[in-house]
Amino acid sequence: MCTSMKAARLVITHKSARSIVAAAIAVLAATTATPSNAVEYVKICSLYGAGFFYIPGTDTCTSAYQIVTNQFGIARANTRAATGTAMAASLVAPWLPTGTNYAISNHWAAFDGQNAFGYSGLMRLSGNFVFSAGFAAGLDRGRLLSLSNRTQTEFGTSVPAQSWSDVRGLSRAGFMYAW
Repeated sequence: MCTSMKAARLVITHKSARSIVAAAIAVLAATTATPSNAVEYVKICSLYGAGFFYIPGTDTCTSAYQIVTNQFGIARANTRAATGTAMAASLVAPWLPTGTNYAISNHWAAFDGQNAFGYSGLMRLSGNFVFSAGFAAGLDRGRLLSLSNRTQTEFGTSVPAQSWSDVRGLSRAGFMYAW
């Protein structure tokens, strides 16, 4: 056995080894428990441009303009989705009775305040094989006021608002076989 191994065993087996280890742990705990010189910093959001501000509790800088833009974007996406749902609901395939070759139908549908009109048709190609097609139009309209970016003017408080009104379309075409 080498000399360094004998020395290590001697230190560990020595009665005072326990007290040395306990003292080392106490010193280590005391040095980690005391707060080091904490660095405090101030988030400077003006580096990003005019109108940016710091969101407390985060490392995020944002601008009121971006918040308002996001609010309008989300509102537009919601009305587009509602208009799309109304258009899809208005595309109902008509009933094609036995012995007829053509059928058409018109439908009106509404979903979440958005309305759409659909026109569909069927044409029998042979026996139970049918061509189906349809078109729907919907009016996507909405308005949103945002209180996030108010400005004071000599005439009162200016609140950002945005309105939209778009005609949207949806079509479908396909073949069906029934047995």
